[in-house]
Amino acid sequence: MKIYLFVFMAGVTAIFFSYVAGVRVGREKCRADVAGQSSAMQSQTIKIMGDVNAETFNRGVGDIRRVLREKYTIAE
Repeated sequence: MKIYLFVFMAGVTAIFFSYVAGVRVGREKCRADVAGQSSAMQSQTIKIMGDVNAETFNRGVGDIRRVLREKYTIAE
C-alpha cells in the first residue's frame, strides 16, 4: 500500500513541477515576443523620423509655411 502512495505522490510532484516549468517557459517566450515587437516599433519610428527629417531638410521654410497654411487653416 505504501508503494502505491509513493508512486502516486511522485506522479503528482512530477506533474506539478512540469506545470511550473511550462509556466516559466511561457512567460519567457512572451517576454521575448514583447521585446521583439518593441524593437521593431522602435526601428520603424526611427525610420519615420529619418524620412521626416530628410523631407524637412530638403524643403525651404516658405514651402513648409505654405503647406501648413493649406492644411490647418479654417475652411469657409
